[in-house]
Amino acid sequence: MPVSNALQPDEIGTGMFDLTGRRILVTGASKGLGQQLAVGFASFGATVACVARSEDGLKKTKALVEAAGGNAFVYPTDLSDLTSITATVGSVAEDLGGIDVLVNNAADDHDSPIEDTSRETWQRITDLNSRSVFLLCQAAGPHLQNSGGYGKVINIASILGSVGIRDNTAYIMSKHALVGLTKALALEWARKGVQVNALCPGFVVTDMTAGAYNDEASSRWIVQRTPMGRWGQTTDFVGAAVFLASRASDFMTGQSMVVDGGWVAQ
Repeated sequence: MPVSNALQPDEIGTGMFDLTGRRILVTGASKGLGQQLAVGFASFGATVACVARSEDGLKKTKALVEAAGGNAFVYPTDLSDLTSITATVGSVAEDLGGIDVLVNNAADDHDSPIEDTSRETWQRITDLNSRSVFLLCQAAGPHLQNSGGYGKVINIASILGSVGIRDNTAYIMSKHALVGLTKALALEWARKGVQVNALCPGFVVTDMTAGAYNDEASSRWIVQRTPMGRWGQTTDFVGAAVFLASRASDFMTGQSMVVDGGWVAQ
């Protein structure tokens, strides 16, 4: 039988977004968007497992989460290592007593046309942006399905998972794959109590986009091309992520939620 935890009329209200008791694993949580999402989830009551390569960055995230009144556990992990993925998911589930929400945020980029993109670069981007997400979902699946109907996967894709720009082929390919995985897995797990959705940011100021942001011509092009006339900030995505992690999105699966200042509406 399908798992059903439909909201009742008396449950509708701000409590729909309450994450108290939820155990959320966030990858790429040592900086940028992942760090901001970890703090945002904690602000709504979640316990957050923070995964990334940088131990120093994870310690900073932990301090920010605790300053927001939340609880954080840190797991320095290289997501290009297959055995590390399985071991980390197992450790998170053991330490937190389970996993309710998996947020696949870790990503890498390399701006170059296909002729100038080495196979090694393509492999690195594909391994982190696509393969690691597949393996994380595979490893976390049993725990998410054991979440009493409250399991969630949030894949941090991109507007470049549905549109293209020049000279960013490997990254765009990997993000299209992530949107495809979101749809396929949503169908597989729809009757197993797990919703799978993608959050698709537009151009947001992070370390990964610092080159474009600090280049006057590139930054001006992005601002002019964005209907709202500015770059996104990491705080712009917390509300959407909390929605996707909460009961408010319980009847939503297989969707790509775009937060981009109007970019793809044109």
